[in-house]
Amino acid sequence: MAKTYTFEALGLLHGRMDEDLLNIITLATRMFRVPISFVSVLESQEKRQHISASVGPFFDNPDVGDMPIEGSICQYVQASQKTVAIPDLLKDARTFDNEFVVQNGLRSYLGSPIHTTAGKVIGALCCMSASPREWTQDEISILEDLARCVDGIVKARTLALEERKARVDLQDIMANRSGYIAHVSHEIRTPLTGIIGSIKMLGEVKSEDQSKRLMTILNRSAEKLLGFVNDVLDLAKLDAGHFEIIEEEADIGKLSSDVLDEFMGLADAKSIRMSVKDQLAGTTYLADKLAFQTILQNLIGNAVKFTDTGSVTVNISEDSYGQVAIDVADTGIGIAPEYHKKIFNEFEQADAVNPRIYGGTGLGMPIVKRMVDRMEGTITVKKPAGPRLNVLDLGSTTKSFPSRSCGPN
Repeated sequence: MAKTYTFEALGLLHGRMDEDLLNIITLATRMFRVPISFVSVLESQEKRQHISASVGPFFDNPDVGDMPIEGSICQYVQASQKTVAIPDLLKDARTFDNEFVVQNGLRSYLGSPIHTTAGKVIGALCCMSASPREWTQDEISILEDLARCVDGIVKARTLALEERKARVDLQDIMANRSGYIAHVSHEIRTPLTGIIGSIKMLGEVKSEDQSKRLMTILNRSAEKLLGFVNDVLDLAKLDAGHFEIIEEEADIGKLSSDVLDEFMGLADAKSIRMSVKDQLAGTTYLADKLAFQTILQNLIGNAVKFTDTGSVTVNISEDSYGQVAIDVADTGIGIAPEYHKKIFNEFEQADAVNPRIYGGTGLGMPIVKRMVDRMEGTITVKKPAGPRLNVLDLGSTTKSFPSRSCGPN
């Protein structure tokens, strides 16, 4: 299933009328013989309704094309997640005093929900008339069919964005191939050199202290090599599509707190404050707990590693699509904007100095990115809050959810 993109990326918010949507609402206007039809999208975080396309004289007023959600009739479509038919707006408790209705002399309304590819209701395809009207079941069915055409446009544009992104990613992979091979060689050679050298010297040791030092080098080198091999195997498994999502009920806030506890010792040693701010407390979701823990371990571990003083905070909320958004924000060294996309590529780190100071194979963030992709989510880095796990499409036991972010700020 394709990911959810912003309204802007899908062409649902811009200065000019969307021609594809205009064709659909023009057809609706003619079929139902109504003076006004439109497609609305609801930006829940900003609490605004935007009009993507419209037919009718009322939308010449810019205030109508961008109004507060509380003044919108389409909010009832989103709330019910199904078609709403109101025969007489002036006799309905929800709309009898609606300013837009009263000022424009409107009396009836029919609206069907439009969706993201994840099935979230983001707005409505609507028709309105200047006189009371009993909407028939046939008319309701026809409008729902037209709304599915709008869904088809959203899906096609989403898939096109995915295809374009895949082509760009492939070009980047091909361009970085030589550097990738060189880094692999280095990551294998360095611990192997330590292992071979220590083994040779073990036969010549003259004291127990020297033997212990060599054993420490052997253990450290072997663990580094094993960690690298495991990361490569995990990445190959994800790239081959062998990563299976196993959904079960999960409390995202508790999962985040449990992972945070794993790093409490290291955080305390650096006097770093750690906390979870959960706006979704009490809500459970259908998610792959193991994958989620792996993602959070990498993100929180990275945040703690690159923070010497201050705090690491996990913020859990919902975005405008009703999807879960998780921000891992820290007060660490930060990532320069030119490296925001590169950190999700194999062996890419913020600069040449970081691997020497902080260590690491450069595979943690690519593994996170692959897992997020498999969970139908997106992940980005932003300033000043830090990396953000943007859209994780986890079905909720009470509602749906897809979003999150992470990383050093």
